[in-house]
Amino acid sequence: MKILSSPAKLMNIENHTDLLRTTTPKFINEAAEIQSHLKEKDPKFLSSLMEISSKLADENWERNQNWKANPKTKESAPAMFAFVGEVYRGLDAKTLDKTAIDYLQKNYRMLSGLYGLLKPSDRIMLYRLEMGRAFAFDKYKNLYDFWRDKVTEQLNTELKAKDIILNLASNEYVKVIDRKKINTPIIDFDFRQIQPDGTLKTIVVYTKHARGLMIRFCAETKAKTLNDVKAFNYENYLLDEKLSTDTNLVFTR
Repeated sequence: MKILSSPAKLMNIENHTDLLRTTTPKFINEAAEIQSHLKEKDPKFLSSLMEISSKLADENWERNQNWKANPKTKESAPAMFAFVGEVYRGLDAKTLDKTAIDYLQKNYRMLSGLYGLLKPSDRIMLYRLEMGRAFAFDKYKNLYDFWRDKVTEQLNTELKAKDIILNLASNEYVKVIDRKKINTPIIDFDFRQIQPDGTLKTIVVYTKHARGLMIRFCAETKAKTLNDVKAFNYENYLLDEKLSTDTNLVFTR
């Protein structure tokens, strides 16, 4: 099984763990190539590219100038601990035991605009580069163009017979995978909230949190099959079998 999620804009490289030996990202050379182009861009360009304030643009310009492929421990953190957005609050990796962490190291991967594909243990520095931004460089018209074949092929090398991919990434990030070339079914997820009038509504912040909860559930229960995943019941979520399909699971609460 492979579990996929998006990264997070919010990061904290002071978050470390004794339960993982840090590793170098698989595509560190590719990340360095992207960074070499980013480093040349001024804050005004970054502000326009990422639709961020001049203050944030200045901050990220400085990050780009300081980025390195082999950072020191104090300059980096394991990816699963460095990201601190809503998905990662749901995952709450710092409270997992070693068995759960080992499960995630084997089965969990984070998609990234800069690093391509990350293991939980991969050392990363502070950065901001969303996959969906129209960043063109060399012969590549955008980051999808740069990453699609690389990420798809790497996932295929990690998949085993009868594996499935659990897509807990956003549409922006999962688009980097070429579904026609991936060697296994991809299972998508919806998390919906039951409203007072009985209707169902998708609320982004709850969806992000639920994605993290699902990753945590898989780690704590050592999920191996789709039936194991369907048993997800954290924070009152339950599978709605009528709304679900073979490749899209809908959980409601």
